[in-house]
Amino acid sequence: MAVLGLQTAACGGPMEEQEALQPQEGSEVTAMAVCTASCPGGTTVSCTGNHCEAVEGQAVMCDGQWKNCPPVVVGTVSFFCEASNSLLSCTGINAHTLQPLSSKVCGGVSCNGVDTYCPAFTDARECF
Repeated sequence: MAVLGLQTAACGGPMEEQEALQPQEGSEVTAMAVCTASCPGGTTVSCTGNHCEAVEGQAVMCDGQWKNCPPVVVGTVSFFCEASNSLLSCTGINAHTLQPLSSKVCGGVSCNGVDTYCPAFTDARECF
């Protein structure tokens, strides 16, 4: 029963507004912050801490610890276009082939966020 009385006394009733805004002596007031930076290649890097800083395109720092953007990977990709009997190719960040756009446009390549599709079939042929 004594514990219950202590808990009630420790919790107390509603605080006065001024008392609620003032930190108690000997207490530490902290606030968590989230920092995010955009990185080359379309990725992001972020961290959480009491103090943070972001350097766009490079890194974030939280509580003195730096977190760098991932390295940019440059690649080359190619795709054969049957409709034009030609090869599409590009080199850049996030290089990948594209799925068919329709039954007549069979695919393509994408580099640096730019999509390039093969020409469409103009005859009865379709993508397989």
